Amino acid sequence: MSSAKAAAPATQIESHTGMKNSCWRHSRSGSVSMVAQTILLLLTFGCATRGGTHSVESPSSEPRTVTVVSLNLRYDNAGDGVNRWENRKTAVIDALRSFDADFLGLQEALPHQAAAVKSAFPGYAMLIRTREADSGQGEATPILWRTDRWTLDPTQHGTFWLSETPSVEGSKSWDSSLPRIATFARLIPVDTSAGRTAVWVYNTHFDHRGPQARRESARLLRSRIEAHADASEPVVLMGDFNAVPTSPPIRGILAVKESTSAPLFDCWATQNAGEPRNATWNGFEVIEIGRRIDFVFASGLDVREATIEHPLVDGRPISDHWPVRVVFDLPSEESRTR
Repeated sequence: MSSAKAAAPATQIESHTGMKNSCWRHSRSGSVSMVAQTILLLLTFGCATRGGTHSVESPSSEPRTVTVVSLNLRYDNAGDGVNRWENRKTAVIDALRSFDADFLGLQEALPHQAAAVKSAFPGYAMLIRTREADSGQGEATPILWRTDRWTLDPTQHGTFWLSETPSVEGSKSWDSSLPRIATFARLIPVDTSAGRTAVWVYNTHFDHRGPQARRESARLLRSRIEAHADASEPVVLMGDFNAVPTSPPIRGILAVKESTSAPLFDCWATQNAGEPRNATWNGFEVIEIGRRIDFVFASGLDVREATIEHPLVDGRPISDHWPVRVVFDLPSEESRTR
């Protein structure tokens, strides 16, 4: 939920099509290196296992489901005391591993936090751009995907700013307290023998102070999804929206007009009507009833299971947000109708 403008050094992870080539700086020990980027850099990192129970499947044995997880990591804040990043980093990584997700969406990821996750997952790739004008600074909303199951569409991915000038790096508008972004990727199945279709994945983090900014960000996201996505392909939108289900931003995301080609629905709500344990923000307390502000929305997919997970470290939450996990039945192009 909370967010801060950090000036920590960044790890070179990836630039986006249409973005300025830039140099990322990285040093966990204080050293600085610069690598000029002229092409898209895909980082693959691992599908690590817990206790050896997970084996990477060959494309021919791909499951008929797709699992999506959204988690606000909580930015590395030294003021968090016992809950500071170094004390929970291993638990965060363990929890992410346990979900065996096809797609992971993280929020509040500072470059060194993204690098820590990346290094633990060599079977995944990551798409990341921070929200600041300087691409080596600040928080990001990276998307990760399993490379044995999915590959990135080289022409359909990137980051845009939730502002009146979405292509201007570091821009903010309305009453937003900080620059805010959405990262998106069209992910293509490695195995297309059964007619599996590509999935559009969006990951975002709305402003925590500006109500107008949240409303306008919802409108912008809806319009971008309508403009980007092929109406025949599923869409997943996830993130920390800093808004509850009945609020104008969430109602705007779910609104359906006659011209809507990608009608979105709230995945958790479809499976958990009346469930009181609905909180996703916890403030590092074991809270299960309260504010649901983290969502996975989808279009063109059937939900098999949707849960708010409660992983702990030493009896405390691994972040000030609970992860949201959704398992979808993956449609084929032949069987899909919209």
